[in-house]
Amino acid sequence: MFKYLLKLELLRSREATFWFIVFPILLSLLLTSIFGNIKERVKFRIGVIGKSSILESFKEYFEIIEIKNLDEFLEKNLDIVVVLPQDFDVKVQKAIFLQRTKLFKPVDVDVYYVPGDMGSKIAKSVFVSVLSGVGNIKKQKIEIIEKNQKGRYQDFLYGAIIVMNIMSVTFFGYMTSISYYKRNGLLKRLSVTPYNHFYLTFTFVSFVQILISCAIFSVFDFLVYKVDVLDANILFYILYGSLVFLSFGYMLTRVIRNPETSVVLGNIFFQVFMFAGGFYFDVRNAGVISVISKIIPSTYLVDGIRFSFGYSVYKNHILVPFIWLLGSIVLSVVLDNK
Repeated sequence: MFKYLLKLELLRSREATFWFIVFPILLSLLLTSIFGNIKERVKFRIGVIGKSSILESFKEYFEIIEIKNLDEFLEKNLDIVVVLPQDFDVKVQKAIFLQRTKLFKPVDVDVYYVPGDMGSKIAKSVFVSVLSGVGNIKKQKIEIIEKNQKGRYQDFLYGAIIVMNIMSVTFFGYMTSISYYKRNGLLKRLSVTPYNHFYLTFTFVSFVQILISCAIFSVFDFLVYKVDVLDANILFYILYGSLVFLSFGYMLTRVIRNPETSVVLGNIFFQVFMFAGGFYFDVRNAGVISVISKIIPSTYLVDGIRFSFGYSVYKNHILVPFIWLLGSIVLSVVLDNK
């Protein structure tokens, strides 16, 4: 039965193959090409070594952070670092006063940036353009080699696509297939009961689909974008996420009898879990969406995977999905016993 169902689900239509395998890769290519080199925040972070009250006026463009040395460039995830000379404010005021005279002397300022980081280059350009009238800017390039590629949108996106794969199989494969099998009378012909071999086998088939989809996408991201996918934490959240969503999907199949309703409801849950879950953008300050993001499992599953890349911003990665898992199991048992 397993081989038959697996072949049926994987090969039943080209559409299924597209959504579970090809679409995640195309989505990754599209989003990376659009957002891959853009900073997630508009306000740049500038580290300042030295004292100055003049830079307070720069707060429209920068979040100014006082640091002691260049080592903090990495620790505090800064866009640029500015090294000011002693008595910077006095020298700037003097330079402005004498700017059109022969006594004018520009103020020496060192600006450190990362040449391979678009956000860092933009921050450097903004700072230089503001100060260039009175400052003698020395633009120092810093090659970041100990940053573990933090700041790459490809890494940020990886966890989102993985969880999207899990949800796609659950809502558009697992749920809808069971609903159609019910309508077509297949389950009756097999004398199916909620706990028999068919349900267990079909759930395992969907789990295999998830693993195949995630494996193919992971190989693609590893080869094309050099994403470090060989991490036990990532594997854990793939397995844990599969368990959470397949349990939730099974519970919904016990509530919904109509295939059309299953498709509609699956789409609703998919969209809410995806966009409110912060899959592609930070939604922590997005009003009502930020509230929803804190109570749905997808947020914590994606963020749990992002922990491997240093992006994690939430807590309770295990607890919140477990509440959904436990709730789904309890409701399934109650519905099956009715």
